[in-house]
Amino acid sequence: MKTVFLEGRAGGWALHSLYDELIYSPPEGYEFVVTANKSGLSSQNIIHSLNRRVVRRNATKVLYDYIRPLAYYFYNRLNDGPRPKNVDLTYASQHVIFREEPWIVDLEHAGALAAYGKINMFKKIIERVLISRSCKKIIPWTQMGKKSLLASFDCRGFEDKIEVVNLAVRPKGFQKEFDDDKIKLLFVGTANRANIEHSFAIKGGNEVLKAFEFLRKEYRNVELVVRSYVPAGVKKEYANFRDIRIIDRIVPWKVLDYEFRTADIFLFPGHSTPGMVILDAMSYELPVVATDVWGNKELVDDGRTGFLIRGASKVRYHDENLIPLWGEPKFMIAICQVDPRMVKELVEKTSILVEDKALRRKIGATGRWEVENGKFSIKTRNEKLKKIFDEATED
Repeated sequence: MKTVFLEGRAGGWALHSLYDELIYSPPEGYEFVVTANKSGLSSQNIIHSLNRRVVRRNATKVLYDYIRPLAYYFYNRLNDGPRPKNVDLTYASQHVIFREEPWIVDLEHAGALAAYGKINMFKKIIERVLISRSCKKIIPWTQMGKKSLLASFDCRGFEDKIEVVNLAVRPKGFQKEFDDDKIKLLFVGTANRANIEHSFAIKGGNEVLKAFEFLRKEYRNVELVVRSYVPAGVKKEYANFRDIRIIDRIVPWKVLDYEFRTADIFLFPGHSTPGMVILDAMSYELPVVATDVWGNKELVDDGRTGFLIRGASKVRYHDENLIPLWGEPKFMIAICQVDPRMVKELVEKTSILVEDKALRRKIGATGRWEVENGKFSIKTRNEKLKKIFDEATED
């Protein structure tokens, strides 16, 4: 049995929940070890609090985006404590490693390697580290993530190290039961406390509520469950809608599991690529309606595992290097202006699924198959990771 050290983005920081699917379902012949400390977790909260404050100020945000990579680097150097003993490989969560040891790195997009700050000042440094013999593999989660690498860096020295490995979720192992009297629509925001204040708008909550205003007038048997932080003004506006249930707090997985199991359609007209929540919805046999922005079309096969709608017409979703602009002040202002065309398309695609029970169930079953047996299955992911780990540890 070989051991892989799963290292958070900074020393002692808690890993994102998406890594649970890796820790508890590793490739054959491998096990993961993780370390954490209280000082790291408290510093993580401080950084996240600073991120939330800075994103509201455009000039400050520009300066902060240049400072942040340096801050992460020096923090990591100061907190670069002893590694676990007898480790065969380090798996870096979205950051580069300067130590001389075999390591691989995964990433959402190229910006992650600069702590989600500006790449320009640190481009040559990052390129040198990725070219080094210590870096064995670079693993973007999507093809769009790979394209952002190729557009952002001179990859000639390490392009052969880049390999897409899709995120995956474990099968839920339940028998789907359907209620023919009610059709339940589900929207889920983030459970990440660092992004919770902005998640409602970023993940399409405003569009979902506006679309439901039309849907509830057309179909008397639809209801909407919103599991997300909802701004006070928005919550007040929809307080008298008896067919909307808002869960505006982070709940135990058992509660969320029930909401997924009893839902019929998953709505996610987000302005970002959310990843795991779409796959979770598919694993619960739910057809997904999502926006065709950045890498979403890699997750949702339009007409087969769900439907895609166009993003907002006045929103710039990524820069010239295909790095998403999620969280930029101008981006945040733009997504708060709900695009009527986007709402109209969301209503149209959802209506198709509401009216056609057979199609709704067929699409849901296809999505579940992809999670249990196809490109988003643990089996497919682990086959790729085992090959990568074997090659990285063969020296």
